[in-house]
Amino acid sequence: MFVSNGDADTDTYRDFITSMSNKGVNPSVPLLNSEFKLGTSTFKVLSVANKNDPNNDSIVLQYTNGNDKVLLMGDAESEIENSINVGDVDLLKVGHHGSHSSSSKSFIDEVNPKYAVILVGKDNEYGHPNAETMELLQRKGIEVHRSDECGDIVFKSSGNGLTVDCKEGSYESGESYYNRNNGGSNVSSDNVDSSPSNDNGGNYGIVDPKPEPTPEPEPQSSGNTVYANGGSSTSNKYHSSPTAHNMEGAIDMSESDAKAQGYVACKICY
Repeated sequence: MFVSNGDADTDTYRDFITSMSNKGVNPSVPLLNSEFKLGTSTFKVLSVANKNDPNNDSIVLQYTNGNDKVLLMGDAESEIENSINVGDVDLLKVGHHGSHSSSSKSFIDEVNPKYAVILVGKDNEYGHPNAETMELLQRKGIEVHRSDECGDIVFKSSGNGLTVDCKEGSYESGESYYNRNNGGSNVSSDNVDSSPSNDNGGNYGIVDPKPEPTPEPEPQSSGNTVYANGGSSTSNKYHSSPTAHNMEGAIDMSESDAKAQGYVACKICY
């Protein structure tokens, strides 16, 4: 079992480690540039960073089978994207659920995939995938497949081309989904205008365009109530909800007090 650098003090991660232990499986962090085989195909480890950031600590893999090349980005963001140089790929597993912090234009231009897969929860509160990300993929003519629209997605590699069992997905942003199904409420992150227009004044196919949003207050305002892990947790992050990321014994305080005590804002919540 290959795992990324770092650790996490959550019930989910503890359950994950316990399950491996119960099956006699030992987790290990693979070496950068190491390779392992699957039949005649090869996986190569392109990133195994240790940046004290769960997203950028993701293991990034390149899968090669004959002429087929697949890039699996985990939750890696633009910082890691800038360190990867693989050239064109056939399939990109889009980083961080299509978040604005991944899939930079320079990166998408470099890897130039035919297919993009986005693993994302339906009607998620974060607004994933981000409108800018979807606009970029559509503008590049990249065929999208999404787990929120298709469920499980299976690609088959022949060594000379890929086939997929999932219908071609839409370029709609997660924000549009969430707002439509939750009374038009704005989501708390990745919240951008979901109706970008091209040079001819048309929309890039994003459904449910809306007027220019009213600017939201800065999350760093000292009057905000934030929530930090209580109990024996060593996390130094504060969150926007007492139930975020399976927190236990959340402590509420003002944002100014949280910062004074050395807490920093959770990148996912804010």
